[in-house]
Amino acid sequence: MASASTVGVVDATVTADIYQNELAGSEVTADLAHIAGAGDLISAVASDSRAETLKAVSRIVFHPHWHIVRLRAIDAKGRILADVGGPYVVAPVPGVLRSGARVVGSFVMSVQDDSGLTKLESRFVGDPIGLYVRGMLVAGLGAGLPSRLPVSVTVTLRGVPFRLMSEALLAFSSGTATAVVFVPPPSRSLSVEPCETVRAQEFGRVAARLARLASALPEHYNDYAATVRLYTGAEVFVRRGSDQLASTDGPGPSLLPAGGNVTYQGASWLVSSFATRPNTRVYLLVVPS
Repeated sequence: MASASTVGVVDATVTADIYQNELAGSEVTADLAHIAGAGDLISAVASDSRAETLKAVSRIVFHPHWHIVRLRAIDAKGRILADVGGPYVVAPVPGVLRSGARVVGSFVMSVQDDSGLTKLESRFVGDPIGLYVRGMLVAGLGAGLPSRLPVSVTVTLRGVPFRLMSEALLAFSSGTATAVVFVPPPSRSLSVEPCETVRAQEFGRVAARLARLASALPEHYNDYAATVRLYTGAEVFVRRGSDQLASTDGPGPSLLPAGGNVTYQGASWLVSSFATRPNTRVYLLVVPS
């Protein structure tokens, strides 16, 4: 069914965007700076002290205000001095340790483990998801997920047929993990819509989930719009009547339909929208596939 494939592609796209943010988001940038600037770690690695390196790495991993789930410190000769964190971790990011201009070692760190990634997908997208390492399920959310990596593109769980969307993720510190998103069949009303309409509405469904997760949404529409764009790639406009409350792309079209298509900046866009409160509406402009 074409609509099921379209929903699957959208859900897999959002999941991939979640993962990419764990590789190169603002939190990653901040944590790289914390590690690269850690004087105790640099000193310990420069002196090849395993005990002091372990102490510094543990301080960083268990810092109350940073979210680093695993950190490996390596000396200038490539020897691992300390490695602290969980066993199943994705999105490893490398860095260099310098004392002045001299490179004294390196590190690999991650801000997300397998379980955390499944929780984000479950909150943002809502599909069952499993993370598989060497073919075995190591983290998952959803009832009755297969314990071994499925080899087919569909699977039936508790009488419901799911379409499977798989993606290879970098695992810590090398190798891969496989994320499998179990996409449920679309609603009967959605299954008769054109694929482009299904695509726009599925991105809109994700945006609506993010709106429900946002605390004090009316006071944070700009942050919300930026978050939706980060995970969907859509341009987002929040309007109360004719007043624009937030935007990811300037003033936007002068008139926005609740759905369908709109021409903006010389291009055709798909439109999905939903109300967040009386007279206030979120509009997503989605690039046609």
